[in-house]
Amino acid sequence: MPDRQKLTILFVQGLFIALLVAVWQWAAIAHPAPYLPRIGPIIEAWLSYFQAPLLHQATWPSLYRLLAGFGIGAGLGVVFGLALGQARGLIDWTRPTLEFLRFIPAVAILPGALVILGPTDGMRIFIIAFGSFFPVLLATLDGTRRIEPLLLDVAKIEGLKPVTVSCRVILPATLPAIFAGLRIALGMALIMMIISELMAATNGIGVAMLRAQRLFQSAKVYGGVLAIGTISIVLTLALLAVERRVLRWHIGWREGAK
Repeated sequence: MPDRQKLTILFVQGLFIALLVAVWQWAAIAHPAPYLPRIGPIIEAWLSYFQAPLLHQATWPSLYRLLAGFGIGAGLGVVFGLALGQARGLIDWTRPTLEFLRFIPAVAILPGALVILGPTDGMRIFIIAFGSFFPVLLATLDGTRRIEPLLLDVAKIEGLKPVTVSCRVILPATLPAIFAGLRIALGMALIMMIISELMAATNGIGVAMLRAQRLFQSAKVYGGVLAIGTISIVLTLALLAVERRVLRWHIGWREGAK
């Protein structure tokens, strides 16, 4: 993409954000209300989530649960997806169970997890992992099934061992689908992080927002929303950077095929 076109896109994006901010500020001034604070207090509340004491009481605990749950769920999703994708007969046995579980909203198992595991970080990490697992599993499974059969035939002709085929043929060919699943799972993990913190938690961004809502501190509530959005943008950009690094060969091939 030419530099001038990139600058134009950035300018339009910045202009749109500025327009939204201006409309909000105008509404807050024209119609003052406790639930509609001005932009200044919201920005101050947003920045407070990345400063002490909220940084240690809210942001870091939430980030820890998010990364732990997302890592566990995504890792298991990749492992099971690759295993089921290669074991053609096994998927027929497990499909009814997978289809049943993947349609259960992660929120629906929250009460049961709360009873079994208690209001602990383990329970919240489990909920986040459960929400992250199925998007990655299904994406990995789909990517494994879409591998060009010719690649597997060549691997067999070369006499490669199953482990070598998995690491050097199947996994690289499935990586584009895996990263697509990871992006979806990250959004689900963020949602489950906040929902799990709203139930019997003592720290986290969700707890800070709930306390602010009960104290009618609207600016702090909106600041928490902006803090969640900031975390999601940073993590998404980091994931995209890793994807570009790992899939340079795929991105170059895709652009060359256009």
